[in-house]
Amino acid sequence: MRRILAFVALLAAGLFWQPAEAQAPQPPLEAYGELPGLRGFAISPDGEHVAFLARNDGKDLVLLYTLATGELNALTNVDNISARGLMFGDNKHVILIASHTTTQIGFRGQWEDSAAFSLNIETGKQKVLLRGSKNLFPAQSGLGNIVGRYAKKARVFMSAYSIDSRRNPPNYVYLVNLDTGAASIHEKGNNDTVDWILTDDGTVIAREDYANDRNIYRIWTYVSGKPKLIYETESDRIPFSLIGMKPDKSALIVVDKAENADGYSAVYEMDFEGNLSDPIFGRDDAEILGIYVDDDRIVHGVRYSGSVPSYEFFDPAVKATIEEMRNKLPGASVSIQAMSKDWSQVLYSVFAGDTAGSYILQNRDDDSYKILAVSRENIPAAAIGQVVAFSYPARDGLDIPAILTWPAGTTAETRKNLPLVVMPHGGPASHDGVTFDWMAQYFANRGYVVLQPNFRGSTGFGAAFEEAGRGEWGAKMQDDITDGVEALINSGVVNPDRTCIVGASYGGYAALAGGAFTPDLYKCVVAIAPVSDLPLMIKFEKDSHKKGHWAIDYWEEQMGDEEKQKSASPINSVDAFQAPVLLIHGKDDTVVPIEQSRVMEAALTKAGKQVSFVQMKGEDHWLSDGETRIVALRAMADFVDENIGQE
Repeated sequence: MRRILAFVALLAAGLFWQPAEAQAPQPPLEAYGELPGLRGFAISPDGEHVAFLARNDGKDLVLLYTLATGELNALTNVDNISARGLMFGDNKHVILIASHTTTQIGFRGQWEDSAAFSLNIETGKQKVLLRGSKNLFPAQSGLGNIVGRYAKKARVFMSAYSIDSRRNPPNYVYLVNLDTGAASIHEKGNNDTVDWILTDDGTVIAREDYANDRNIYRIWTYVSGKPKLIYETESDRIPFSLIGMKPDKSALIVVDKAENADGYSAVYEMDFEGNLSDPIFGRDDAEILGIYVDDDRIVHGVRYSGSVPSYEFFDPAVKATIEEMRNKLPGASVSIQAMSKDWSQVLYSVFAGDTAGSYILQNRDDDSYKILAVSRENIPAAAIGQVVAFSYPARDGLDIPAILTWPAGTTAETRKNLPLVVMPHGGPASHDGVTFDWMAQYFANRGYVVLQPNFRGSTGFGAAFEEAGRGEWGAKMQDDITDGVEALINSGVVNPDRTCIVGASYGGYAALAGGAFTPDLYKCVVAIAPVSDLPLMIKFEKDSHKKGHWAIDYWEEQMGDEEKQKSASPINSVDAFQAPVLLIHGKDDTVVPIEQSRVMEAALTKAGKQVSFVQMKGEDHWLSDGETRIVALRAMADFVDENIGQE
């Protein structure tokens, strides 16, 4: 405890100043591999407190900062579980959402088991929420799902499956006491229920159902406490996302693909008769990547895609304030991290290329700003590589957006004949933008230029661009990555004899596909939690879900038919590999099972290829543990340096 208090005191002493530029140009590897020093920010509804997660000795602390006094206190330390986020249940209770990988006798496989913990900021008492309730179905992983706050008492609403039917457990809303953890049934749904919308007085506004076995999607509203069906359609996947309510609570808010020629994402109102409005938020040149919805399920606005984010809000005053903040920091990537209930206090994360990320708190009442904290204080400005957005043409003419991180300290004159690390992102329904990427920045600091291509199939660039990746694993999606590498080689920026491909999840698949299908292009391959055998991955999805589940349909559409899956599987082309391969996989991965790396290692070994395999005990799919993330980064760094490092 003494070490924790000393850490808190040290952090408090430097909370409002930005460190001067350090002299050391090369921070230790641990500075990059460790989890961010500060993350998971939340602001209390009244705007008086900020809660956040801080790293100390490889573990997370939940800290509470009081704005009026500047007092900083540790509420708890997080051990043996992964902290996923924070929220305020009310002004006196911080809620920690955490998870760990688990198994249960009688049930197949592993899953990520989540829970919610209430921390009373006045008494210091802690309680796990909901778990002690006798009505709960025993084998469920989502016991950290908070769907609303209760304004009248220290309570929150949580959804979970009930034991009222073991065959088809129904989803209920429970009213949960923040001081005792005890729960009572508030409203009953069914086995198909996926979400609830409630007001802060406990009134159930809407329920969202999806029947996987019948592909039936429904939205219900509640009239005098009774459900009324207002929308029904047949779809092989959930067609909408029911987000919340308008600020005046006059309609529901749903997000869907816009019905325009470009097919970009849009946000709609749905009235309480099930009628959809025209798009209320949406742009022809961007996709909606985030919805700003508070913990009372009130929707305030949206965040659009782009190399740096942009915004739109119901309240024009909020929009004007955000735009003013962005104008104060031209060229910076400004993201909203947290806000008070009335938006009087807004916390931004800012990446401007000269820090690893700053957190700036704005008081909208007096238009004042303060630097609350710096994310990675031990990585100085001189160590950070410049991050730029650019694009290049694919071989079929499609414009491919990408992110390039230059080696730290280089200039236009010295950016020639550089070693290259290609980092395709995971997903593949994801994308990279202008931000601080710990892995990219590590390699850039060590002298490598880093390419992060947003190949077709990536989100953020419109529905047509995302749809263009369907069925193109190992084909056009892979060609887009190859074309980016060749563009840099042809420009003279990259040395063709010093290229390595490094990726995680889908990016790990793309790394293996690069080694298999373009063996002359890469001198080394690093695959973290990769898919190597597509039919085996489909089998895993079928084993994990009921027949007809939308997830199975989705992955079969993404990967193509069985013949495409086989031809696109790197495991079936191990004889083509020329570059050495490093496989890294967490033993607790519940998304891509470690079996995918094990069978790939066996196949490469049998083919006489050079392969190394790092298996990480206690690690999940996302490298959530700081210690094992450092192990993974060190293995990658040594491997890349050995193969394409200093000439």
